[in-house]
Amino acid sequence: MQHITLDREEGVLVITLSRGKANALNCEMVDELQQALNHAGADDRTHGVVITSGVPKMFCGGFDVQEVFAYAPEKLQTYMGHFIRLFDTLRTLPKPTVAGINGHSYGGGSILALACDERLMAEGDFQFALNEVTLGVVLPSRMVQAMAAVVPGPTARQMFLEGHAWRAQAAQQHGIVEELVPINNVRHRALTVARQLASRPPRAFAAHKRALVEAAGGPPYTPDETAAMCVEFSAVWFDEECQCYRDLLVSRLQTK
Repeated sequence: MQHITLDREEGVLVITLSRGKANALNCEMVDELQQALNHAGADDRTHGVVITSGVPKMFCGGFDVQEVFAYAPEKLQTYMGHFIRLFDTLRTLPKPTVAGINGHSYGGGSILALACDERLMAEGDFQFALNEVTLGVVLPSRMVQAMAAVVPGPTARQMFLEGHAWRAQAAQQHGIVEELVPINNVRHRALTVARQLASRPPRAFAAHKRALVEAAGGPPYTPDETAAMCVEFSAVWFDEECQCYRDLLVSRLQTK
């Protein structure tokens, strides 16, 4: 693996994001994460999953602005298809999943965190945001429904309609993360929570999780549904409004 590292501790697979200073998601990193989750789902020795970061003070900065924003339409559809499948695999994995958010989390990183069963965040001046609406990006409705179901209604509206960014303490107060922990303890605490969840009878846990998942974002996406989501996403991504806002973001980042 080039962009992530894998460790197993007492039956829990720890997936550590380790791509550059922002853990920005590109095609290769998404595919590596998919491979890791496929392994976790099929391996009887793996009873839970933790996703965290090896980058100081940064969980994930979202899609790679320099790379993904430059994808041609066909490449963008391929990338988004893989990302949607990764999100769907994570939200439907019949084993406990815990996000150990040890720093800032934006965009695609927050989407993956919201697909997990529980989220822990480091104490401090860190932000959690899903800022797609500020870029004119339209997420597939079933993905929005699945994520909105795990946070209180007013928080979901701020998240998806305003692109609001919460500091760590506010993220806990608004029900986005379950716990705040010292930054050096995020991995350990995430492992503890994952092991606690994995101690439940696995068949009952999987059945109850499946029921919750289907009540929120519906059953696993079919290939045809995923393909349709990609076409709709790409059509908006390349329209004039979205292109304008994405260009503004790229310009701001280049002047920093």
